[in-house]
Amino acid sequence: MDLFDFAHRGDEVPMGFRLQRLEVYNWGTFDEKVWSLELHGDTSLLTGDVGSGKSTLVDAIITLLVPPKKVTYNKAADASAKERSLTSYVRGYFAQKRTEDGGGQPEALRGRDQYSVLLAVFGDENLGGRVTLAQVFWFRDENNWPARFYVLADKTLSIQNHFSNFGTDMRNLKKRLDSDAYIHLYDDYPAYARDFRRRFGIRQDQAMDLFQQTISMKKVDELTGFVRQNMLEKPDTETDVQILLEHFRDLDEAHSTVVRAREQQELLRPLVNCGDSYFQFYDRDVQLAQMEAALPAWFASQDCQLRQRECENLERAKTAAEKEAAAILAEAKRNETALEETKQAIWENGGSQLALLESQLTTNRNTLAQRQSSSAHYKEQAAVLKMPVPESEADFRENQQALVDLLTEAANREEEIADARADAESGSKALDKAGKAAQAELDSLRQRKSSIPAEYIAIRQELCASLNLAEGEIPFAGELMEVREEESEWEGALERLLHGFGISLLVPEAHYGEVIDWMEHHALHQHMVYYKVEAYTEPVELSRLPEDAACRKLSLREDAPVYNWLANELAQRFRHICCESLTDFRREKFALTQAGQIKVKGRRHEKDDRFRLDDRRRYVLGFSNLRKIQAIEDELRDIAEEQKENQREIRRLKDALRLNNQRRTAGQLLQQVEGFAVIDWQSVAAEIAEQERVIAELKNNSDILHALEDKKRELEQQREKLAAERQARQTTITRAQDRLDSHRRHLQEDEMVIGRLEEKARQTVWPRIAEKFSMVLPNEAPGLYSLTNQQERYREALREERAANQKQLTGQGELLVQQMTGYVARYPEQAKELDTRPGELERYRELLTRLEVDALPKFESKFRELLRENTIRQIALFQEKLNTACDIIRERITMINGSLAAIDYNEGRYIQLECNEAPDHAVKEFRTQLRACTDNALTGSEEDTYSEAKFGQVEAIVERFRGRAGHTDEDAKWTKRVIDVRNWFTFAASERWRETDEEYEHYTDSGGKSGGQKEKLAYTILAASLVYNFGLEARHRRHETFRFVVIDEAFLKSSDDSARFGLELFQKLDLQLLVVTPLLKIATIEPFVTHVGFVYQKDEEHRSFLRNLTIEELQEERTAYEQQQ
Repeated sequence: MDLFDFAHRGDEVPMGFRLQRLEVYNWGTFDEKVWSLELHGDTSLLTGDVGSGKSTLVDAIITLLVPPKKVTYNKAADASAKERSLTSYVRGYFAQKRTEDGGGQPEALRGRDQYSVLLAVFGDENLGGRVTLAQVFWFRDENNWPARFYVLADKTLSIQNHFSNFGTDMRNLKKRLDSDAYIHLYDDYPAYARDFRRRFGIRQDQAMDLFQQTISMKKVDELTGFVRQNMLEKPDTETDVQILLEHFRDLDEAHSTVVRAREQQELLRPLVNCGDSYFQFYDRDVQLAQMEAALPAWFASQDCQLRQRECENLERAKTAAEKEAAAILAEAKRNETALEETKQAIWENGGSQLALLESQLTTNRNTLAQRQSSSAHYKEQAAVLKMPVPESEADFRENQQALVDLLTEAANREEEIADARADAESGSKALDKAGKAAQAELDSLRQRKSSIPAEYIAIRQELCASLNLAEGEIPFAGELMEVREEESEWEGALERLLHGFGISLLVPEAHYGEVIDWMEHHALHQHMVYYKVEAYTEPVELSRLPEDAACRKLSLREDAPVYNWLANELAQRFRHICCESLTDFRREKFALTQAGQIKVKGRRHEKDDRFRLDDRRRYVLGFSNLRKIQAIEDELRDIAEEQKENQREIRRLKDALRLNNQRRTAGQLLQQVEGFAVIDWQSVAAEIAEQERVIAELKNNSDILHALEDKKRELEQQREKLAAERQARQTTITRAQDRLDSHRRHLQEDEMVIGRLEEKARQTVWPRIAEKFSMVLPNEAPGLYSLTNQQERYREALREERAANQKQLTGQGELLVQQMTGYVARYPEQAKELDTRPGELERYRELLTRLEVDALPKFESKFRELLRENTIRQIALFQEKLNTACDIIRERITMINGSLAAIDYNEGRYIQLECNEAPDHAVKEFRTQLRACTDNALTGSEEDTYSEAKFGQVEAIVERFRGRAGHTDEDAKWTKRVIDVRNWFTFAASERWRETDEEYEHYTDSGGKSGGQKEKLAYTILAASLVYNFGLEARHRRHETFRFVVIDEAFLKSSDDSARFGLELFQKLDLQLLVVTPLLKIATIEPFVTHVGFVYQKDEEHRSFLRNLTIEELQEERTAYEQQQ
């Protein structure tokens, strides 16, 4: 098949749709009327001077045929998009004028209230068909971009007859056009383009892109890119990518489910193991707690056994002791009878007198002891009072009388000391208070320069803070004046005169209302005076007042805003004459003495001496408070010294009161002695001595009495021995009984302790306690008197073991809760009914069991099925489609080469296109990845083929199709690159000798060649592209074909031979050519064209004009013009 079999004979009707007429209305500088370019389907020339409007008409054709988003206006001149736009053409921009801000604003031939129309009539004389394409533009509302609609008619239309006289409403025009069955309206380009391409027989979507590129093509800059864009159809692989992405989405969800199930399994296994460990520690903790709880009862049972044996031993010992006690009692009765008989014999032999004396001696000895004690106590208290101890009744009475006087004196002294101490303590408190007040005032003064008292300063601070004012805006009068140094002798008197005024606030008129309101709503707890200071006060000259006036002895702050007001106030209220004598004082109506006596209006006199005149602590005037600070510091030192002396006096009074109380107490104790006999122990001692002498004489004078006394002593000794033995036996009996009673009480308590423990616990826990006893207390057995200690040691051992176990339990519990929390946080949907408590372990175990037994195998099976049946199968189909597209490309290049072989590119040589695999790493890697995904898909085992590794291979491709995070633009470019199989090939042109088929020259682009050579190669490649894209495969192969091409500013660099080669080539293709070029280059073109469109512009009108001529008319006018020259 020969693609270039278009030899056209003159008697044949031209084939295909060709441009018959182009009309524009209000397009660019073609203004006010309909301008028509008449071509009649023939190769024509559009010429004129540079800037006359040729490209404006070419851009009209582009607008009618090329997708709006791909339109590039004035493409042949490489104009930027900013220079020409749809808006500039519709408005008719022709120049720029300067704006006030130095910028530029376009000047337009038309306003936004007008509309524009483009119209082209195409005709196929062979088939007798007519197709009119039109577009209408207008501005809707305030939009900057014009609105448009598209028109396709299966008949001839014109702007004058079909797009005029419809009023101002575009809907009227649409309605009128839509009423014609042969006219079709469109709101968007795709439907419009689809229909006109079908009518023109254009099968390739990119045909119009090639049409636009042809307009400005002078050379093939890069052959591979040209072939890819203009000779090969873009494969529809983006849809396959979307289908693959949809399949992978399901697979990814299934894979995520498997991964999630495995991750859940990996989280749940250690969680369950941790839970088992936790409950082992928990069970041990329960056992230890049970053992500790049962420990008292177990030891109580041991205590019962030991005490029961002990009670049996005590009963036997008690019975033996009772028998011995009965025998001793019988012997004691016999002893008592003999002792009574002996005493009777002694009585009968003089023993009665001796007994009476011995009784009296005992009584006297007791009396002696009492009186000696009383005498010693009397002596001790008398020493406190420095009073002698009486030796007779007279001395005692004399002391008693002295005690009355002493106690009276002590009472009086106590009252005196109490009064003095109260005075001293009161003085101390007063000094404390004065010291604190002075210190507070000193602290306040050190933080400021003002001498105003701290309580007034605090009020001003609160006021200014509330009103957001600076304290300097509301001064005290005293802060703005001070006594001159040379008038220091009058300082005290002036302070007394001006004290009240000095602590008054001066409120500027601007803040007066705010201050009134604030004062009204705040309790000051202080007497406060403030003055309203007018914004303006007439100045006053204080120097005009008498030299002795009080206010002239003051210095004022001249920079103070209230200076004039203050000077006026002082001149009016404080012009008192400072009088050095009382004579002067009596004479003046307003007067002041150095002693501080004040006279007002000649009648009212005032003198306030509550404070010393030179007491600087009371001073409030002055620009600085340093002297006031010094005065208060001196005062604080005086207060401290006075306080020290006061404390010494208080301590002295305390000591005096203590001594006085001691004397009074001693006197009261001595007064309580009832008589001298209470302390007279010497007389009793003399009487005892006499009684002892008489008893000794009686005993020495009787032998019988001696013998009886000896027998009595023996019997008494025997009685005491028997009593002791009896007491010992009784003690044994009592102790035995006490121990029995104690054991019995303990047994009752043991039974109660044992009874509180359930029988089940005794059966289960006691054996563990008994078994562990030998381990806790090795080499020991339960002992009655060591049980308490053993129980404590046993309990301590249990507690230590339980504490260690609980530490392990707590750690495992925290770890378990942490793992549960982590699981719930990671899988909230699956775990929304799960709690994060150890008690929930079994539910987690059940979840793990379900995963391992049921869910995970099911998920894995579904994953493998989706991977096998959907994704990999789709990849295989996708791969097959790409491979098929590659085969089609090779076939088309082969078909085009067959036709190129029929064209003599140069004498004896022809051109062939070469198609080679592109050395593109990204493409090669992509193809390798595709093969890896489908390798072994049909022959490998299921486990190997549809594994995680296979999923990873698929995911690597799909992730790039989908766009990785942070690499979206990069991956989008990669995807567009690798799925377009046109990028899998590179293309070159080989110029070969016909006779030998040897290569003469190899072209990958037109670089390094002359302008004519570049265009020659461009024409040849372009011819092949046009044949393919416009469907010009053979003369009768298709009924409808499109045979119109525009070349703008062509042949500028062409040699005549190259230009002629191109024109002959397009003529051989039977194409209608519209050549757009300046007048300078038309000589070579003339033999090939029939019609001429001549464009010119009148600069003064900024409008373009168009003339239609035949080539003969153009030649005649040119000849006439040359003859005139």
